[in-house]
Amino acid sequence: MEISRVLTPNLIIYPLEATSKEEVISALIDKLYDERKITDPDSAKKAVVDRENLMSTGVGRGVALPHGKYSESDDVLVAAGISPEGIDFAAIDAEPVHIFVLLLTPERFPGKHLELLSKFSRLLNSTKCREELMNAKTPEEIARTFSCYDAAV
Repeated sequence: MEISRVLTPNLIIYPLEATSKEEVISALIDKLYDERKITDPDSAKKAVVDRENLMSTGVGRGVALPHGKYSESDDVLVAAGISPEGIDFAAIDAEPVHIFVLLLTPERFPGKHLELLSKFSRLLNSTKCREELMNAKTPEEIARTFSCYDAAV
């Protein structure tokens, strides 16, 4: 699955002006709702927060991949945000998180869920990709960076 198919500039928040894990999740879910990708933001937030309560999705190196199961969609949904200041997201390396990619997937598509999580993990494992995302100044630049690195993987 191509990232450019699921993550378009209108689903990216820059700058992400949240100050807590809960605000990050709310902002990204609200972006999906505002773009008419989801109909029930409360159940989407609950799914992501419930997953987050099991174990932080702050994977280190300034990256978090919050995700949850959302049965009211027929496809994988993605929203992203970049916080220039960084946010405490209880990451495994205890460092602030700057790059957030939120995924919502229907339970009937566990393969797509794992495929996208894996793809974003690989892309964001690249120091160069993370640097380019942090240097981007618009949602269009951010989307283009994800797409370029996706094509290279």
